[in-house]
Amino acid sequence: MTKLLGDPAGTVRGKPALRSYFAKGLAAAPDLRFELLDVFAGVSSVAVHLRSSVRGLQLEVMELDTDGRITSVLVHHRDP
Repeated sequence: MTKLLGDPAGTVRGKPALRSYFAKGLAAAPDLRFELLDVFAGVSSVAVHLRSSVRGLQLEVMELDTDGRITSVLVHHRDP
């Protein structure tokens, strides 16, 4: 993410910035594929363990509000 955005903080805020991030990512890796390895549910979060064809192993932790909407996502990856 930091390379794609050119931002060392690796933070995307707001819907327009998120749309731009996904557009850049899909343009850079049009054959992007994910393999779902596992899903873990918490009280107010969900963690998804997956393998990306670009980034290798990843763990994405999504924090949820009281309506079940995603409020933030933390992405952890191991380079292939």
